[in-house]
Amino acid sequence: MAFATKNINWKPYEVIYSAGDDPDAVYLIKEGTVILYTPDGLKLNEIGDKEIFGESSIILNTKRTVTAKTGKFAVFASCIPRKNFLQLMENDAALSAILRKTQLRLMDSNAQSQDLSDEIEKLATLIEKTKSDTKQVDKIIDSIKTKLSANKYTD
Repeated sequence: MAFATKNINWKPYEVIYSAGDDPDAVYLIKEGTVILYTPDGLKLNEIGDKEIFGESSIILNTKRTVTAKTGKFAVFASCIPRKNFLQLMENDAALSAILRKTQLRLMDSNAQSQDLSDEIEKLATLIEKTKSDTKQVDKIIDSIKTKLSANKYTD
C-alpha cells in the first residue's frame, strides 16, 4: 500500500517536538541525526539515517514521552502523518503487535534509565555537599545497587 509522505527539513539544534506534545506524525530520517531526551533532559538515544522516530506515542496512543531535537547538522526526513501510519499498522496485525510490544519495552527502558540517572545525580549532589556524611551516601549507593540488581539477567 502506498501512503502519502512529505519531506521536511530541520535546522541544527532545532526542537522537532517536546515531551507532552500531541503526536501528529512519524518521521523517517533520510539524512542527519536526531537526539531523544527525557522530559528531565537525559539523553536517551541518537538516531540517524534510515531510522524512524515519533512512532511510540502514536502506537501507544499517548502524548509524546520524549523531546526530539536535531544534532549539530541539519536533518532531512520524510513525514508520515499519523493517519497513514495507523493505516499501515491496521493492515498488518502481526507487525502492529510487534511494534506495540517493542514500544512498551522501550518506554520501560527509558523510565529505568531516568530513574538511575536521578539516583546518580542525588549521589553526586550529596557527595559534593557532605564529603563526610557516609551514611547518606551509603544509602543511595545501596539503592542504586538494588535497582541495578533487579534489572540484571541471571541464569
